[in-house]
Amino acid sequence: MSRLMLRTGLKAVRAGNRPTGQPCRKGIFPSAAALFSEYRHQRSIWREDKGIDRRGFAGQSRSFLAMIILAALCLPSHIAHALDADGGMLDWPREEMAAALDHFIEKRMEELAVPGVAIAIVADGAIVFEKGYGVADASGDQPVTPNTMFEAGAIGFPLQAFAALQMVQEGKLAMDEPLSRALDRPWLPKRAASNAVTLRHVLTHRSGLSDRVRLGSRSVGFEPGSAYRHSGMGFVYLAHVMAEAEGKPFDRLMRERLFQPLGMSSSGYIIPEALVDAVARGHDALWVPITAFAAPMAAIFALCFVVTLLVIRLGFHRLKLKPFDLVPAAVLAPVGASIFLYYMQGGWTLIFCLGYFLVWIAGVLFLTAAIQYGRFILGQGWQDGMISRGSMRREAFSPFSFGVVVVASLFFMSWQVPLPARDGADFNAALSLRSSAHDLARFAAGFINGDLIGVSARARMVDERVEVSGPIGDRAGTGLGFYTRERMDGLTIWQPSANIGLRGLMVIEPARRSAIVVLTNSDSGKVLMQEVAGHVLGVETPWVRP
Repeated sequence: MSRLMLRTGLKAVRAGNRPTGQPCRKGIFPSAAALFSEYRHQRSIWREDKGIDRRGFAGQSRSFLAMIILAALCLPSHIAHALDADGGMLDWPREEMAAALDHFIEKRMEELAVPGVAIAIVADGAIVFEKGYGVADASGDQPVTPNTMFEAGAIGFPLQAFAALQMVQEGKLAMDEPLSRALDRPWLPKRAASNAVTLRHVLTHRSGLSDRVRLGSRSVGFEPGSAYRHSGMGFVYLAHVMAEAEGKPFDRLMRERLFQPLGMSSSGYIIPEALVDAVARGHDALWVPITAFAAPMAAIFALCFVVTLLVIRLGFHRLKLKPFDLVPAAVLAPVGASIFLYYMQGGWTLIFCLGYFLVWIAGVLFLTAAIQYGRFILGQGWQDGMISRGSMRREAFSPFSFGVVVVASLFFMSWQVPLPARDGADFNAALSLRSSAHDLARFAAGFINGDLIGVSARARMVDERVEVSGPIGDRAGTGLGFYTRERMDGLTIWQPSANIGLRGLMVIEPARRSAIVVLTNSDSGKVLMQEVAGHVLGVETPWVRP
């Protein structure tokens, strides 16, 4: 082991003087990925210094690799540190990258309660690693594979942009002319907006359309081209225009223009009902749907309570409220919460959240009633196997018992609960794309290689980006269908997806002709996908939408 100590001199200077000890701050344990990075660094220095070739070093390398894995298993990995600036795991030998990813992903899935993950990595324009972890449904045993379909949602935006640029090349669409020129009837309600929104506006999220895709809102909030606002409805509008210009349904258009030519056999905006059960189910912590409904309901009830109190005291000159006085508040609170949730997230989310809230309330009331019944039985006393005679004393409803049950239920709020599966025929260009990590990696490879549209058109998607304000240290922008980020560590183009209960991320690094796709079937996967992408590409900070 002493042979692997960091040496001083030119090699240390070239390597950046990285320490040989714990590669983190004092008191902070390294993640599995950081350990593998340090292992790679020290191994390369020792091999170069001793002049040992790869074959001669293979046995000792595997022994040291096993020791690193064993050490990593004994250390907490809840803090995922970024890799050293070596280019990340992408520069490692493939077998070592696979071993590190297996350990790291499985460990983090357990810690974050993520049922399933699919990952695919592209290097030099070709897929070099792909794997699935966990299960597609927490209540089943269907394993996740690289070909398992997930609801990819907004990751479909760059795919749609890719097909739109094909139509631009064919003269069926124009980048800077109103999209409404391709329509027989305007889709946007206001003529001024209809005559102003262009393809460029939609692809760079500057159309003024909202992101309320579940409501189908067609209102335009500002002058097209004057500001940035993430807009799923812009891509819904574009899908309608593309379908009209092509004279065929959007799903069929994408299959013929993109999915089939690139070999994306597990992708579609509409899928047969027989395949719905094969799609990974979204999951969320139990507290999310319950809180989504309970929080606005509590706020509305509190507001109604204050108004009722003022009316009773000032209007009726009574100091105390009667139970009947709160009936309007009790009725308005759930109705108002339902309207609010429908307006913000749409009907499907309302049904999902209301359903879990009602199940939770029913469970709490049932257990409270059981406790009260138990108290009643025990309060009577038993004698010779029979309830003793005497006066019967009924126990009133106990707020204390109700509170105890509510508090006890909080311990189960982290449970991951499955979401209802989306119907195969339920089409929404911003939400309903079902795809796999393998298929999206094939798209990323096709993009890198300039397939279908050519290198010059591919370059336009990045070069014609519009800079927007982003996190400190980032030069964030919106390309044609992608988000872009420029930092000291280079330029990346990326796109996240955030369907309810599902999270995904696709990042492409043009300079290295590399990419990574991470799909998860849990809302908590938003942490894991950033960590994995960062470790693989060697990027220290997460990709955050402006």
